[in-house]
Amino acid sequence: MKYLGMMLAAVIFFAACKNTDDKKTDETAPVTAEKAPYSEGFNASFGKLLNGYFALKDAFIEGDTSAVNAKGVELKTIIDSLQLTELQQKDSLAFESINGRPGDVSAEITGMLGESTIQKKRESFEMISNALYDIVRAVRPANQPIYYLFCPAAFDSKGAYWLSNTEAPQNPYADKKEAPCGEVKETLKY
Repeated sequence: MKYLGMMLAAVIFFAACKNTDDKKTDETAPVTAEKAPYSEGFNASFGKLLNGYFALKDAFIEGDTSAVNAKGVELKTIIDSLQLTELQQKDSLAFESINGRPGDVSAEITGMLGESTIQKKRESFEMISNALYDIVRAVRPANQPIYYLFCPAAFDSKGAYWLSNTEAPQNPYADKKEAPCGEVKETLKY
């Protein structure tokens, strides 16, 4: 019984010492943005996904339904082939937070391709943008800055968000002849 009491005291002593060290580390550690720990191959693959999305956004800005469909097919191919194994291995929390979101994007692209009007396609693009925003925030890709823009006038003043590789307020939800609308709400740079 005496031996058990001594062992318990030793465990408590070491645990208390460990907690003190952790507090010192937390208090003195500088706050820095954490970069995603992914390989160049993963970053290139994710960059290809972003570039496919940006090409789709640009087709919407031009108001070209044929280009929207072509870029939609390309983006669907890219997202359907996106390998998330590395993300799952290196950042399981990020993986869990986006689990199913790439499938949501793929399904929404399929729906968008079935729409006949540019306005209905834009409604699908809004959902694609929202899902991709969630993915980008979780993955934290080590590429160029990504801008999250908002236009309050989109969809009869309901407003809508989109991602862009430029800060310019080129609105994918409006006809090209309409006045520019949009402001950067967030800059995602990792």
